[in-house]
Amino acid sequence: MKLNHVRYSASLRFFLGILLAACFLATAAHADSLFEGKFTLTNEVHWGKAMLGPGSYTLALDQPTRTIIIRDASTGKIVDREFARPDYNTDNDNSQLLVAIQGNQRTVYSVRLAGLGEVFQKAHPFAESGRAAEEARNAEAIPVEVAKK
Repeated sequence: MKLNHVRYSASLRFFLGILLAACFLATAAHADSLFEGKFTLTNEVHWGKAMLGPGSYTLALDQPTRTIIIRDASTGKIVDREFARPDYNTDNDNSQLLVAIQGNQRTVYSVRLAGLGEVFQKAHPFAESGRAAEEARNAEAIPVEVAKK
């Protein structure tokens, strides 16, 4: 009988230790962000390998790993990670996602963050030579609000 009580206490301590470590790691992950913000999509949007449905999302630029982490705002679940290249261009006052539109398909091709400049850029997904004016018309800027800490 006493043996079961000792096993139960050891298991409980082990579980509590893991839970406490997870809390510290989660806090540390948010502490090293260069930027945290949120945005809302009204349509499905491709971003990297992920398909983001309509809804609210958070965006964090992780300093140590230089990645953009996108989370579903309602669940906190990570939906995508993309490599970032901050250029520290302080001329950029607005934070926004630039989305290319072709038909009903939308794809993020640039992320511009206030004070950090363009941190993510891919070639325009629907680019064709000689069609720059049409590409500009078929783009949407989605504002990213800076998260209050």
